[in-house]
Amino acid sequence: MITRRLLITSIILTVATALVGCYTHLNERPAISASVDDYPIDRVIEDIVYSAADWPQPLMADLYLPQRPGLHPVVLMIHGGGWANRSRDDMTGISRKLARNGYAVFNVSYRFAPRYTYPAQLHDMAQALQWIDANAQEYNLDTERLNAWGYSSGAHLAALIASIDKPGTSLDATAPLPRIQSVVAGGIPSDLRKYSGSPIVMRFMGGDRHEMPERYAEASPAYHVSSDDPPVFLYHGELDFLVTKDQATDYYEALVAAGIDTELYLHGWREHMTMFLFGGDAEKRAIHFLNRNNRPEQLLAADQN
Repeated sequence: MITRRLLITSIILTVATALVGCYTHLNERPAISASVDDYPIDRVIEDIVYSAADWPQPLMADLYLPQRPGLHPVVLMIHGGGWANRSRDDMTGISRKLARNGYAVFNVSYRFAPRYTYPAQLHDMAQALQWIDANAQEYNLDTERLNAWGYSSGAHLAALIASIDKPGTSLDATAPLPRIQSVVAGGIPSDLRKYSGSPIVMRFMGGDRHEMPERYAEASPAYHVSSDDPPVFLYHGELDFLVTKDQATDYYEALVAAGIDTELYLHGWREHMTMFLFGGDAEKRAIHFLNRNNRPEQLLAADQN
């Protein structure tokens, strides 16, 4: 019995070690400001309707505000779920973590496929950015330190709204949007052109890529890579067979080739859901990345107060 217990304990420790270790971090930069994780959360304002009054359906968000002096850097937080389900509650943990690190977080819901297909969700993100811009003064939000963070389909929307150029695209008719300064994208489907016959993607896009190749291209962050893109931190599980790791590695290589400040964190023992559920180290490094790309001298000054 004792031997069996020791064996089980050994297996558990081995698995735990594997889950913690075995990662690759490409293009990692020194942390200018370590995550402090000690700002009290001043308040959480729930169920804010951020969409316009004439929007097809009311869209809600939760605003997390840190207790810190001055203007707050902001993170637009976007949940996953194949563009068709889940909720912003999935991102409560990381939203609270970011707030404790001094960031205001706008954790949003959006319209779901198949009732609403692309570009509906992109337009929802534009609404969220416009709400942040319009309410910046009331909540001490710094729109010059605006970022986007998402996982899975949320990562896709975060990267897309940050990189898509408006002229000639589905965003062309929208009002001016504040510029996103950096993106954190976990488990990202960066190039929808790689999918054919995928029920999840077809439900989101409203058809197969052979039927609408231009729309699939426009909906792919990888298609919009250019030298004026914001910095991007990518994290992904190497055992992810839902969103295969080439969606992250190919995107990373394209961003690097375009001269974009980019980091890629790959975990060798995680797939899609475990990377989301056990992404603590990746999230910590992503916060370092945000600190470095959000006027770190101001963040450091605030940390010292």
